[in-house]
Amino acid sequence: MLRKIPAMLLTAALLTSSVAATAAFAQTAPVQQQKIKVNLNNKELPFPQDIVTENGVAYVNASTLAIALGGSAAWDTMNKSLLVAKDKTYALRMYQNSTFAYKNGKETRVPYAPRVTTGAVLVPLVFIAQELGAKVTYDAKTLTYNLSIEVKS
Repeated sequence: MLRKIPAMLLTAALLTSSVAATAAFAQTAPVQQQKIKVNLNNKELPFPQDIVTENGVAYVNASTLAIALGGSAAWDTMNKSLLVAKDKTYALRMYQNSTFAYKNGKETRVPYAPRVTTGAVLVPLVFIAQELGAKVTYDAKTLTYNLSIEVKS
């Protein structure tokens, strides 16, 4: 009988910890997000990575967005910064994990920092689209961002 008590206590401890671990995982596991779309001038703009949302902010591939809006984006690995530029008149340098930035050579703050992922740099969709001259609306029913910008020919 005395040998069974430690075995029962060990079993109870293991069961309790596994239930607690399962409950903790369930609380921290990310919720499966619905597919967000982006349209540019009424045509869907495909991104090489899924659009990521965090705290209501949609993050997209920096290069894809910048090029689609007539600009460019380049990651500087030495400074861990992203340069978004357009038409020799606009340049924004944003830094990884920081809201500190330079806009056209002047110090400024940005609302959200770029995020580096495997093979890509993600930027806040609405902020960068507006900075590059696009008008942005959001349709909550269809989970679609609609960007419109004048196309230069």
